[in-house]
Amino acid sequence: HIFQLSAMFICVECGSENPYLCEQISSSVLKLSQCEGCDAVVDKYIEYDGVLVLLDMLLLKTDVYRHIVFNRRQIGADRKVYTKYSNGTTPPPVTSTESHNHYYARTTILLFLSSLTADTYTTWLNDKPKGKLDLQVLELKFIVRLIEVLAQTCSFYLTVLLLSVALLGIKDVKNMLLSLIISSFAKLFAIPSAIWSRNTNLLVLSYIFVLANNMVMLRVMSHRKVGSCLVILAGFLVERYADYTVSQNVFPWDTISLYKNIVNGTSMSVLSVKPKWFK
Repeated sequence: HIFQLSAMFICVECGSENPYLCEQISSSVLKLSQCEGCDAVVDKYIEYDGVLVLLDMLLLKTDVYRHIVFNRRQIGADRKVYTKYSNGTTPPPVTSTESHNHYYARTTILLFLSSLTADTYTTWLNDKPKGKLDLQVLELKFIVRLIEVLAQTCSFYLTVLLLSVALLGIKDVKNMLLSLIISSFAKLFAIPSAIWSRNTNLLVLSYIFVLANNMVMLRVMSHRKVGSCLVILAGFLVERYADYTVSQNVFPWDTISLYKNIVNGTSMSVLSVKPKWFK
């Protein structure tokens, strides 16, 4: 009996294509398939707990990103998605892999929203002035920071996607985007450092770690080390430029003074500095 999916799997050790992940030796015994190219286990991570997978991601291992980019999306959350082939018999009906692809996409989108919230919160927390402020003022500043972070993130992802397609020859844009979001998981680590230490050095280190994970993921997909590094660095520069452009030309106002003037009905002199698009 063989467990098989329609698409080929990738060996996490050497990157060779293999048709199977595991074989059923008997009714109660499963054996992980060996790679046809290097004789290692095709994908050892199908037996790993999520914590162990995360630890290998923290160590920037290429094999764990091969598992995530190429194999994990096919496996899905439910391992019953494998099709059991019996000699001379018709395979039993199983759940379509389409539902598992949707589960994978929903999980990745949830991670994207969490990362976006983490980025916004750390930026807002470091920018929050000392002293007692009205709740409405803090809400206004948070919304402004959210728009700025969203613009930065979208500019980074869009730049990396376009350059990857044009220069690295990557065709699976959807999988590329999902993998790029997953490899940015370290953005969530900025929240504890922002809450407890308020140390900007830790925030910078966490962002560098995010870029390093992005480079490893892109290298796994494109098989190009230098090109992957250049594409990620180009995305970083565009992101920084988008941050400067939005903060200077879209939201140049002092949001605290602006809100107080609107609430109190006093002079709107704070609006004397208008963004370029407002003129």
